[in-house]
Amino acid sequence: MATIRSGLVYGVGALRAAARGDRVFWAMHRAALIHGIVPVIPITAVAEGFRTEARGDRIQDLLDGSEIEPLDPETARRIGELAVKAATTDLVAASVAEVAARRNCAVVASRQNALANSSRLLGHKLVLHAL
Repeated sequence: MATIRSGLVYGVGALRAAARGDRVFWAMHRAALIHGIVPVIPITAVAEGFRTEARGDRIQDLLDGSEIEPLDPETARRIGELAVKAATTDLVAASVAEVAARRNCAVVASRQNALANSSRLLGHKLVLHAL
């Protein structure tokens, strides 16, 4: 039986795919929007995407059709504690897993190990479209 998710969370891999103009990614993003699914992007992934990618204009195009998940002190604490439990320094992956679990979303990303470990610790069965 398929795991039903109520939305999508984009990790850094999704932002990188957007920046390089990946046609499969952009087709998936357009399909989500057409079906009323507004992808969520944690602010930590936004920062990392702009830090590592030269095509910020394409990332901005992606952000214009997405919801940016802010980072408040309570969420930052949960993400930091999750990263410790998952034995990872990848705070972006931990934040993506935290948002996906809290919002019951599938994930579009590339950091599979950190995401899988973090999701498992949260008791959230990871549904991942890996890029």
